[in-house]
Amino acid sequence: MKKIILLIGLIVVLANIGVTSAAETLRRDGNWWNDQNDNIKFGYLNGLVDGMTLGNEFSMWNFVSDTTKKSCLKEVKYSFRVYADKYTSNITLEQVRDGLSDFYSDYKNRRILVMHAVWLVLNGIAGTPKEELDKMIESHRRNAD
Repeated sequence: MKKIILLIGLIVVLANIGVTSAAETLRRDGNWWNDQNDNIKFGYLNGLVDGMTLGNEFSMWNFVSDTTKKSCLKEVKYSFRVYADKYTSNITLEQVRDGLSDFYSDYKNRRILVMHAVWLVLNGIAGTPKEELDKMIESHRRNAD
């Protein structure tokens, strides 16, 4: 009987270790970023670009199918274009990769999710004033879970 209880306890402990490590690897933050090779980093960034485009299309499809909302379509397109032009024009994925690697070299930033760090890096590249960018970074540090 004691052997069965010990065996069950061992199985529970091992199962929890597997769940914990799996959950940690799913969190895409600075610790995850720093563990990836360039192929994974560029794959992630390419997916992010495609995701932005698909997200833009998602934001418009409801307006296209509903004639009472078509007037909003122009505003949605304009908003996306303004932000895309300001934050992603004339930059390369290499710049973003390097910016993320630099950002995550500061241990205080490592709990910030990569998708949020991309926004901060793009702001830095776009010329957001240092004082404003520092406040944004500090806010993301406080809210990283």
